Amino acid sequence: MHNFITGLIFLVSFFPSNKLDNCSEFNSFHPVRSDIMLQIVLKSYGYYDGKIDGNFGVISKNALINFQSINNIDTDGLVGPQTCNLLLKKNSIIKNRPNKSNDTNLQFEKNKQNYSQEIYDAQTILKELGLYTSSVDGINGPSTKRSIKSFQTKAGLVSDGVLGPLTKSALEKGEESYVISENTSSVIESTSSNTETVSQSSALDLRNYDPSKTCIVGYVDVNGIWVPDPCFKPVFVYRFGNTAQVNSQQELDAYLADRWSLEKEKTYVTIGRVKTENYTDGINSPVNGMIMPSSANNKIVIGIKNDNNVRARPQSGPQNADAVVEVLVEGGMTRFINIFYESDTTYHGPIRSARPTDPTVLRPLDGVLVASGATGGLIPEILDIGVPVITDRRPEYFRISSRKAPHNLYADTFKLKNIAISKGYKKSNNPQPLFPWGDPNINSWANGKNLTLKFSSQTSTTWSWNGSSYVRTYYDAYKGSSSGNVHNWINQNGTTGQISFPTVIALLCEPYIHPLQLPSVKTVGEGRAIIMHGGKMIDAKWKRGSNLDPFHIVDSNGNNLYIPKGKPWISLVPNTFLPTFDN
Repeated sequence: MHNFITGLIFLVSFFPSNKLDNCSEFNSFHPVRSDIMLQIVLKSYGYYDGKIDGNFGVISKNALINFQSINNIDTDGLVGPQTCNLLLKKNSIIKNRPNKSNDTNLQFEKNKQNYSQEIYDAQTILKELGLYTSSVDGINGPSTKRSIKSFQTKAGLVSDGVLGPLTKSALEKGEESYVISENTSSVIESTSSNTETVSQSSALDLRNYDPSKTCIVGYVDVNGIWVPDPCFKPVFVYRFGNTAQVNSQQELDAYLADRWSLEKEKTYVTIGRVKTENYTDGINSPVNGMIMPSSANNKIVIGIKNDNNVRARPQSGPQNADAVVEVLVEGGMTRFINIFYESDTTYHGPIRSARPTDPTVLRPLDGVLVASGATGGLIPEILDIGVPVITDRRPEYFRISSRKAPHNLYADTFKLKNIAISKGYKKSNNPQPLFPWGDPNINSWANGKNLTLKFSSQTSTTWSWNGSSYVRTYYDAYKGSSSGNVHNWINQNGTTGQISFPTVIALLCEPYIHPLQLPSVKTVGEGRAIIMHGGKMIDAKWKRGSNLDPFHIVDSNGNNLYIPKGKPWISLVPNTFLPTFDN
């Protein structure tokens, strides 16, 4: 159960806390980063039986006080150091054990009898693949069988929900066992040596559908499994390339609330290289279109993750980078990917961990991702996309004494590029341009003096034209309630300045939750694009067919548009929030 709870607590991305006293203030890697996370943890230990909604009211606070009292720490109802430290020590936590009914005890004994290590191992793999969303408990319930069926379909096996030898063998291979076609010949699994070839279809499983039976309200049982309503005709829902069958209206409502869709996701075809204007490979930078110095250290593209926590500011690196990409992370906050090709710095930081969106930006540049680790299972996925990863190396990385961990990890881009080359990560001599760089006549564009971009209820940024560039201010709920905070950079000598860029590119993207429960946005597909340069702006559209593609920019009629050359700040903004202008 607690493995399941550990996974669930990362759902914070859609329920960020308005409070400042979450455990990330004491430990940046702490899983309890919001009110909803705390509710989930308290529920898992038997202290909270209310609704998991992120509303930390009287019931939630009383549950916290009860937790603190039973565990012999200060009963102040606040998320302080004692509480946060204890939550990291699962084996030391005293669970609340209210009196259970006989029925519950009987169910518990029944679950123990039905436990299977093989099912437990299969559930663990299925959860890593994003196919299983219930509790990893070793019980072969309906949710487990549905997940096995989904995997079998992807692996070209008969979708019978049986964990036979062929399915177990395929599970060991993970995604490598997937077949390209969804309609294929499959093999029925058996404990004997006999096999039979059958035709595989994607039909709904209607075995529980019988409108003549008594209708029920769908609910989640003690094993975390949805109980079907026989009167509800099952439907498929889709998200992030995954398909799930739902068997009650309540289950459907829960899936839709978690951003699944009744419509199958679009598939896209690789578009290829963007058109450019007055651009020459090897002369112009693929990252910003500018002519590169003849002495440029343009051996390879690297993208370094830059922390944007309140304790990480001012950062060192954005002012030196050839381009910066801002992406959404947990808690409604953002982090940066500072891209270096022709430029370098000996002092870049703080460096933080990788996220799912990072490789999708670097792949078209044949770039290397530089980070400080990642959530378990993510780095292999990044490598599968085709983006090498460098993480936590010495002497390329170093820690500074003026800040506390984890906000004190820095690096030298010269050394990072050298190690990337020595490891054979270079894929091309002249990476393709990331955007359609050119020399458009911006006089025909609309006025573009100020642009505010909202990433979440916790974070928004404003770019204001000062006559020569766009300067950055921000609102951060973790810092305080005020907006208009000047965002500065700092160099090794202590010199500071406001972050400013000649070009701002805002790409509105569809948000989603990655199977590892990490908030992300989709950068393949299409969406609204806002380009600001020289006090002017154009409202356009971006499109990509795959992670190999650069970002194509077109007008409402599909005609190709050029972006002025110059170092860009690229914001990947969830399209659930509209940008605002003050021109």
